[in-house]
Amino acid sequence: MDRVQLSKHVKKGDTLYTPFTDPGGIGSTLKLSSWSQKSLPEFLWIGLIIFKQGRKRGLENLYKIIDELNNNEMCIPQFSKIHKMEKAKKEKYWSIVLKYVSVEVLAPFTIVVTPDIDDVFYNVFFDSGMEIDKGISEMFSIVKECNKFHDELTTDICFAVDWFYVKRGNVFISNKIDILPKALTDYYKYEHFDEEMRMYRPVIRSTFQALGNRDCSNEFSTVVWERLGEISECNPLMVLWKENDDMIFYEKTTKVMDYIAATNEDKKMDIKYAVVMGITCYIYKIYKEIMERNLQTDISGRILFRTMIESYINLKYIMLQETEVPDVYERFKAYGIGKYKLIMAKMREEKYAVSSEAQIEQKLMELLVNEDMDESFVDMSLGYFDKTQINKKFLKCDEQMLYEMYYEYDTNYTHGFWGAIRESSMLICDNPSHNYHTIPDYYAEQKLKSVYADCEMLMKKVFALISDYIELPSFYLKE
Repeated sequence: MDRVQLSKHVKKGDTLYTPFTDPGGIGSTLKLSSWSQKSLPEFLWIGLIIFKQGRKRGLENLYKIIDELNNNEMCIPQFSKIHKMEKAKKEKYWSIVLKYVSVEVLAPFTIVVTPDIDDVFYNVFFDSGMEIDKGISEMFSIVKECNKFHDELTTDICFAVDWFYVKRGNVFISNKIDILPKALTDYYKYEHFDEEMRMYRPVIRSTFQALGNRDCSNEFSTVVWERLGEISECNPLMVLWKENDDMIFYEKTTKVMDYIAATNEDKKMDIKYAVVMGITCYIYKIYKEIMERNLQTDISGRILFRTMIESYINLKYIMLQETEVPDVYERFKAYGIGKYKLIMAKMREEKYAVSSEAQIEQKLMELLVNEDMDESFVDMSLGYFDKTQINKKFLKCDEQMLYEMYYEYDTNYTHGFWGAIRESSMLICDNPSHNYHTIPDYYAEQKLKSVYADCEMLMKKVFALISDYIELPSFYLKE
């Protein structure tokens, strides 16, 4: 299926809906169903016949099986529905299958369908001479080849299921449509590499979706997947990224900071200098921690990088406000100190019991709050700095790309949203019989793609921003 462009999504409230999920369109009636999770277990026995007998012979025998089942008024393909038949009917059903399929073909399915699930099937097809490991391997092969709905073996299964419905008289074809009759009658005559199959396969699958898919049992499929999961171990996979241990730009950045510290003497008493270089040093210290503690490929590296971005935007925003709001630097300091005062006051008034070993130190916070003036004159803001939301700040600073790509991405890590959790802390299980589920990364083995280049990009932005106010070394400016 082609990917839906962002421009094709429909915005309603704070959600972007695809054309398929739009509640004002087909989304109100659309019901999603997973082929592998819901349908495949029902038809594994059909897949085994085609897989083990070969495509041509397997489909021919399925034709004969379906004909005879239909003559006995039991033309049903779903295993869960066969299971619900009376015992005598079930015995008749599988005796018909046994005419065209040897015991060893369906024996692997008895590893999953044990007597407690269906004793009739088990007694008919259990093979005491079967090698268990070989049977498990064959089940895994079937599941792997049929995991996706567009796989070739999957389409063969869909064709067989379609034919069950054709023989039962559940398919009515308009005389204005000729592709479906041709697909149903000619499908088995061609190999998958033949050109005709490019037309037939989509028709076969869409017919299955309209017919066979709706009669599948979630309960039975859940049991099958649970059994398949029990007979094998997980095989967790990690994504390996090339690590970048180049420290050249970081070392250059350190030299720039050393140069700034030794120069700009004429500005050191200005409040603007304190705020501008305070934020710059804050960003640099985060960068330093990421680099020197090798956090580039860790979750904390992404969280720290987001803080670097937000600090940079605060700096750029207040520098842009300077001409319109002369005391913007005082306001920025007052806003932050007010935030500290609120926490400190709650501790002092014992609203909450905070351990003396906690990271928050009341006496230090009290000292900071009263540093410039007595706290009686320090207001406390409960909203955003100057009431401007963070996304609006990015817009005013002409940094939309930084917001929509980097900040939004790393926000997933800061807030622990599932996308970040999945990328960093869950491993895919490369075991088809486990339906490719995910496994928690208990041993913290998954590393992320490095934030090295992103940190370099942001530090360059910071230096470019302050360069009109702060003197930078010539060796940096030349490069």
